[in-house]
Amino acid sequence: MPSVPAEISLNGVFIPPWLPAVLVGWLLAWALSRLANDFGLSRFVWHPPLFLLALVIACSVLVGATVIPFFG
Repeated sequence: MPSVPAEISLNGVFIPPWLPAVLVGWLLAWALSRLANDFGLSRFVWHPPLFLLALVIACSVLVGATVIPFFG
């Protein structure tokens, strides 16, 4: 069973392993939101900030589950 890193060291600065997953998930959600706006799909969204938050959470979990084993 692969071990999940407790911390990631970046030049002596320790960060939790979920932080990069959340940052990449936020960037992915932002890009998907921009695409939805460009194609006019955002008109079907009732509350855009809440939808963006849900998209960030979903993308972060998907990135974390594929990049970091046993993310959660």
